[in-house]
Amino acid sequence: MENILKFKYDKGKQEVFPENNLVKNWLFDENEHDEAALAHFMGKIGEKNGLNANDMSHLFPYVLRMLKSEIPWSK
Repeated sequence: MENILKFKYDKGKQEVFPENNLVKNWLFDENEHDEAALAHFMGKIGEKNGLNANDMSHLFPYVLRMLKSEIPWSK
């Protein structure tokens, strides 16, 4: 089974990062595991279809807005 999320801790607060290369530097909060996983899998599909990190930075917030998400990434 592949790892899809990486976790770091800063002053006791969990930081969540997707593992996919297109989105691996994106930081999510400890209550945003599902959104980080979505970013990981969107990155995998994006790679297969020739998207780059810039494309993903525009596409991901749009998808979150379509899903009515209220996290900072959707703004």
